Amino acid sequence: MNLTSPEKGFIENMGRLMIGWGLPRTTGRVYAYLLLRPEPATLDQIAKDLDVAKSGASVSTRQLVAFGMARAHRQPGSKRLGFDAIYDLAGVLAAREVQTRLFMDGLREGARVASSPGARRKMSSMSDAIADVVVRLTALARSQRKGR
Repeated sequence: MNLTSPEKGFIENMGRLMIGWGLPRTTGRVYAYLLLRPEPATLDQIAKDLDVAKSGASVSTRQLVAFGMARAHRQPGSKRLGFDAIYDLAGVLAAREVQTRLFMDGLREGARVASSPGARRKMSSMSDAIADVVVRLTALARSQRKGR
């Protein structure tokens, strides 16, 4: 696939963004690449087009599949797999939910150990607000999925 300069920029930006999610940069780059593709890509195509090792492409696609952000397809007449992005809010939220829950747990721990009642209250309130957002986003994703 011949990537345009803006597409290459998008791929690099997604790679940096996914680092903040606790994922390797290559995984973010592979996800962006798959989002741009009109058809599934093999590991060989991913490795070539992104200039990464095939093993790195393999690890990245496995992570994306595990998070529900990509899926694997058997290529017709071949043993090779093709991968494509899943355009699904629930998958993206699930990928981010682990980090969000760890952050909420950290806030709850901080609220338990803080000697200041004000700090305890603020951390508890923030944790509760984040939990509420997670519940609402999950419900939104479910309703979006049902609406298809």
